[in-house]
Amino acid sequence: MHDQDAAGEHALAVTVGLLLLIGTALLLSCWTGPVAAFVLIATPVLGAYTLPCLFHALALRRAVRRLLR
Repeated sequence: MHDQDAAGEHALAVTVGLLLLIGTALLLSCWTGPVAAFVLIATPVLGAYTLPCLFHALALRRAVRRLLR
């Protein structure tokens, strides 16, 4: 039962996030133009996907470097 509640809350959070992202993209497109809107929206989205991997890789490199000392 708890898993279904968590899955429902996760789906709701993703839906609200996507609606906010789409609404923001549409407003920015009206105000700044489509290219600038794409850049302004794509930058944080790509950052959200790439930064955790980058931080993990940097932490791993630091740990290996400490072990080799």
